[in-house]
Amino acid sequence: MSEPFATIFHLSDIHIGEAGVTLKDFKKVIGSIEEVAANSPSPLLLVTGDLTTEGLREEYEGAASVLDEVTFPKVIIPGNHDERNYGSVLFEEMFGDRFKTFESEHLAVFAADSAEPDNDAGHVGRVKYNEIRDFFNQAKNKTKIFALHHHLIPVPHTGREFNIVEDAGDVLGVLDGARCSLVLNGHRHVPWMWRLGEMILFNTGTLLSRRVRGSMTQLHTRISLRADQASFTLCHKDGSERLFGESPLRV
Repeated sequence: MSEPFATIFHLSDIHIGEAGVTLKDFKKVIGSIEEVAANSPSPLLLVTGDLTTEGLREEYEGAASVLDEVTFPKVIIPGNHDERNYGSVLFEEMFGDRFKTFESEHLAVFAADSAEPDNDAGHVGRVKYNEIRDFFNQAKNKTKIFALHHHLIPVPHTGREFNIVEDAGDVLGVLDGARCSLVLNGHRHVPWMWRLGEMILFNTGTLLSRRVRGSMTQLHTRISLRADQASFTLCHKDGSERLFGESPLRV
């Protein structure tokens, strides 16, 4: 098996401001990630939204106070909770653009804001399709990753389906046509992986929210990328880890 060429630490649904969610716990998680990242190839921190609960300034300031201390590259996009109370203005003030791109020697990441103000449903929008295509097409042989908050296909063990991206079919068509390798999202608070054609779609769990599903616990995901394979390790809040799965990686 080849050595990993990149490591993605995928966080989502932090929910600062929710009862029981503390900055102390958030700092502890980020500290542990920093330790692992120091010995990982080409580390990237990816946060796919819901940093806050109500999109309020004090919640954003708390999240920013922790994330600003991260010492390696990071990509942060908002979720539906971050757009509450017109929180998108505060997101842009503290974290920059709501749509982001990131490139390294091996990776090309297009991160999209799938949320809208005071609306829990997800949407990417036709206006972004050509931008996504052009970005991935110029990336040539890099591993192409699309990140967003909402899910593009249903996630098991989450109850009745709702809030799926409204233009999911078209988005999936754009991504497949652009030879996207990996789609990463949060929102449903349950880790799950689907393979659709040659694409991997991975949904990580909630980092700190008490609103977990069934026997699931709070966690983030560490993704190791090799030349022909992606490995997904669930890193639980209590420090325990387990391999969730592995899948061939489109090249």
